Amino acid sequence: LHGFLDDQAHDNIHHHHKRHVPFFTSIFIFVLFSNLIGVIPVFESPTMFPYVPAGIALATFLYYNLQGFIEGGVGYLKQFTGPPMGLGSFGDLAMKFLMLPIELISHSARPISLTIRLFANMFAGEQVTLVFISLTYLVAPAVFMGLHVFVSFVQAYVFALLTMIYVGAAVSHEH
Repeated sequence: LHGFLDDQAHDNIHHHHKRHVPFFTSIFIFVLFSNLIGVIPVFESPTMFPYVPAGIALATFLYYNLQGFIEGGVGYLKQFTGPPMGLGSFGDLAMKFLMLPIELISHSARPISLTIRLFANMFAGEQVTLVFISLTYLVAPAVFMGLHVFVSFVQAYVFALLTMIYVGAAVSHEH
C-alpha cells in the first residue's frame, strides 16, 4: 500500500514527493477504515457524518497550503494571481486582480468538495445497504456490502489522490 501510494505521489508531485507520502498514507488508511467500519453489522461509517470528512478535508487544506509556504515562501501567493499573460504591465495587472478572487474561491471550495464527495457517497452507501437488509436478509445485503467495500476503497483512493494533486500544485516550481 505504501509503495503504491509512493508511486502515485511520484506521478503527481515529482520533486521531493517522499516527504509527503506518510501524510497521504495516513489519509488513505484513515478514510478506508472509517468507511469499512460500516460493513460490520450494527456499526455506521464515521464518514457518513459530515463533520468527519470535513475534519479530514480541513487537515488536507491546511497541509497543502502549509507545504506551499514551506516550499515557496511568500512567493507561494503568486500562484493565486496566475502566470503573466503578455498583455503589457497594465493588462497583466488587470488579469491578476481578476484571477485573485477566482483562485481564492477555487481553493476555498476544495475542502467543501472533498467533504461533500466523501460524505454523500458513504451516506448513500449506508442507506442503500440498510434498505436492502430490511427487505431481504441474506443474498441482496451481501451484494451491497461487497459494493460498499468497493466504494470504500475507491473513496479512500480518490481522497488521497486529490490530496496528492493539491500538494503537487502547491509545491510545484515553474520551469
